[in-house]
Amino acid sequence: MRAVIFNRIGWCTLLLVMLATAADAQRRGGTTRRKTATPAATQDASLVNPATGNAVTPPPTAPAPPTSQRPDGITGPVVDTPRKSLRIDGVVERNLARERTPITYDYIREDDRFWEKRVWQVIDIREKINLPFQYNVEDETGTNQLFINILLDAIKNKEIEAFNPIDDRFTTVMPYSEIQTRISGEERTVRSIDPVTGEEKMVTTRDDFDARTIKQYKIKEVWVFDKEASALKVRILGIAPMVSRINEDGTIRASIPLFWVYYPDTRAILAKHDVYNQNNDASTISWEDLFEMRFFGSYIVKENNTYNREIKDYIKDGTMRLLEGQAIKDRIFNKEQDLWQY
Repeated sequence: MRAVIFNRIGWCTLLLVMLATAADAQRRGGTTRRKTATPAATQDASLVNPATGNAVTPPPTAPAPPTSQRPDGITGPVVDTPRKSLRIDGVVERNLARERTPITYDYIREDDRFWEKRVWQVIDIREKINLPFQYNVEDETGTNQLFINILLDAIKNKEIEAFNPIDDRFTTVMPYSEIQTRISGEERTVRSIDPVTGEEKMVTTRDDFDARTIKQYKIKEVWVFDKEASALKVRILGIAPMVSRINEDGTIRASIPLFWVYYPDTRAILAKHDVYNQNNDASTISWEDLFEMRFFGSYIVKENNTYNREIKDYIKDGTMRLLEGQAIKDRIFNKEQDLWQY
């Protein structure tokens, strides 16, 4: 009797194992069919990677392009496009027309030009008094307020002309394309491979210009004594951003002008751009006011001389060069006092 019971238990166990095996096989077969059927329905056999020869699954359908926010209707990122503020960014609405005109110069006759001295000075924007030259933000109209960008935008829009730095007499016009080559390098054609299709193509690229690399500006100006007004007056003739040439060890070899702009031509443009006032945001002046009222710090690097030399050509010590430049300033200001008789 015991053998019959054990025999029946064995047959029941075998039957349960067979049923479990059949159910597992059916489950595995159904999953395999679903996995193999899905790629066959969606894969495009015509899309093949030419580098490997294998079929490539096409990317998902791209979403509809966004509505263009550019004024020219081109769809794309708008980070490079000036964006105007859509609300009043402050307590009161500011006048954005900025129909300001430059300060009118006093007329100086040729016969009244009693004495004159021509000098070249350098404005170093790292000095505390020159910090407004580093103000790198956008105003309500989306225009960047960095001084070098104001000059480059005016040249690009053909509002003013730039001149080649081969001399400082404004003899050779310099197109914006040449300036762009100097600040961003030549356009390069490089080979690029599409990561999806593996297609190889040539693209044109150029380095981005970092405006923070401009640390100095050279100005050319004339100090003249007007005999009729009995006053010493100054006229700025040109402004040139300075770029540094770096040695292999990282030291600065020299600073040379990037281009020259004729200052009287730029006065109308500079009069429309505000200068940042770190003490009072409600009280601002224009860039033209800053230059005319001499709200900047500078040091003389050259005066008109027989050998047409800069101070660094005959004085090697840096401290002594600064002292020589200050001595030239003192002689200019003392000239006005010497012309008076008491």
